[in-house]
Amino acid sequence: MTTHPIQYVTAADETRIAFTTCGSGMPLVFMPPLPFSHVEAVWTVAGQARWLERLATGATVALYDSRGTGLSEPGRADFSLRAQHEELRAVTRRLGWRAFALCGFFNAAPGAIAFAAEHPDLVTHLVLWGGYARGTDVYPLPFAEDPRLAAAHWDQLVDTAARAWTAGDGEQARATAAYFRTCVSPDTALRAFVAARAYDVSALLPDVRARTLVLHRRDAASQHPAVTRQLAEHIPDAALVVLPGDAASPFSGDIDAAVDVILRFLGAPDAPAAAAAPGADGAAADGAGLTAREADVLRLVARGLANKAIAAELALSVNTVERHLTNLYRKIGCRSRTEATVFALTHGYR
Repeated sequence: MTTHPIQYVTAADETRIAFTTCGSGMPLVFMPPLPFSHVEAVWTVAGQARWLERLATGATVALYDSRGTGLSEPGRADFSLRAQHEELRAVTRRLGWRAFALCGFFNAAPGAIAFAAEHPDLVTHLVLWGGYARGTDVYPLPFAEDPRLAAAHWDQLVDTAARAWTAGDGEQARATAAYFRTCVSPDTALRAFVAARAYDVSALLPDVRARTLVLHRRDAASQHPAVTRQLAEHIPDAALVVLPGDAASPFSGDIDAAVDVILRFLGAPDAPAAAAAPGADGAAADGAGLTAREADVLRLVARGLANKAIAAELALSVNTVERHLTNLYRKIGCRSRTEATVFALTHGYR
């Protein structure tokens, strides 16, 4: 098992938070996907270890356990957004990070979105996987807040969640279920899910200024693609990447391809170039048909510039920029600015 030194930091309310780091490169914080995090046991699941090791080739990755989970202080479980932000600030201050990229997967997404919106000076990039802004969109029914009930059904719930998470991969589902049990007690997990259902950061989406990448897998039955898509639609200039596969977990399926997209988005040096992807009509779209000026326009679209700003950057008229956009959309099989941004990010137009 890969091991990394575990350190502790004290949050504002005196709670002890466990964290570790791995890799080298730009600072990146991986917020714990509540309630399942354990900075030591995370390395026992092959897919999780592979993901982190690959991500660490282009970034210094900080992992930490929220209070009440993993190796952090037990008995003080508080899963409010305020508490999450206190933990995040405690870890990043200890590391001396004045700016960093932020990953928020699943239940960590609302906290990551809120932090990015409230601290535009700190968050340079935001990466969301299978996330949501409103908890009721993914947890429509209220939870029975009975710890005894949670304990009685804990094993069944964990096994079911692990199978859905990994798309039924038997060996990985068993390893994931064992990891889930290590991370948190049944009653603390219940409290985390009750808290998650109450999250609502939808009003903050337009305030996010960090470059944002939203990901999910196309055929993941346990994900909510319409909810994920709403994040990309309401966060300014966010890029949505829909990856092939049926596993909700980023740590299952084609791990390397998913991490490569993130590393390219972060601008990590030596991030591999992407292979050609199918366009909207199914034909190969590798960008070979773009003129040099169309490629320039596409790069600036991927940087989030509006048409007027692109025109000023390239000393063109706005009408000329619009004409280039129309032509390049047709050539790469895209129908919108978001789709063009995804194409640029995944085909090396930076």
